Amino acid sequence: MNKPANKNHMVRINTKNSIILFAMLISGCAKDNVNQNQESQLTLTDIDGNVYNTATIGNQTWMVENLKTTSFNDGKPITEHLNGMDWADLPNQIPQYQWADTSDLNNVLDEELPFDFYGAMYNHWAIESGKLAPEGWRIPSQDDFEQLENYLSENGFENEEATALKSSSGWLPSSGNGTNAIGFNGLPNGYINAFGGPTLGQGICTWATTNINTSLTIGSKTRVLVQLFDTKNVLYSNNSIRIGSGIRCIKE
Repeated sequence: MNKPANKNHMVRINTKNSIILFAMLISGCAKDNVNQNQESQLTLTDIDGNVYNTATIGNQTWMVENLKTTSFNDGKPITEHLNGMDWADLPNQIPQYQWADTSDLNNVLDEELPFDFYGAMYNHWAIESGKLAPEGWRIPSQDDFEQLENYLSENGFENEEATALKSSSGWLPSSGNGTNAIGFNGLPNGYINAFGGPTLGQGICTWATTNINTSLTIGSKTRVLVQLFDTKNVLYSNNSIRIGSGIRCIKE
């Protein structure tokens, strides 16, 4: 007659199997957890009535679209940059914006894009006004972006953080599409050069931070810009404050 199985032994076996199964789930679902985190969404409306999607990623809540406002959050209009105007007229301190270039000279996209698809690009004085972000939101610092990058690295996207943030289409082959793994949808908005001309649209994504080297004279000051380009890693570079860029706001 067979002896009944030892109950303690059965518990040990079941416990061991549970631990193995739990470890497998944790290992296989790291990236899924990041995606699931995006389900907690809210929308944001700026002073002009533009509505933006947002996502909570780790301990941060981000806009997942580029800022499009043409007015400060107090209702005052921002000057639109037009041909013949000085984009980087530092002594006169004129806040300006212009729409990122949506022309498709390289036939990267099949459809025609709306004029505000990549959002607005802002000059130094608009960014420094302190009145660009909607109420309860702010322009992020380099540290904010690094926290986002660290979260991705710790949740299955190590050494491919930029790829995870980039949109999955619309990029030049030389820069490469991303995976848009968490819905952040970093678009290749390019940047505005010191003369006010759109540069490298479809090739690079450029966002401003609040980090400025204030120890230099005004003409030599630099701002840290965050860029998604042709590498899997996020780039942080000091650029002249004459350069214009897009904005991704973060919740206060």
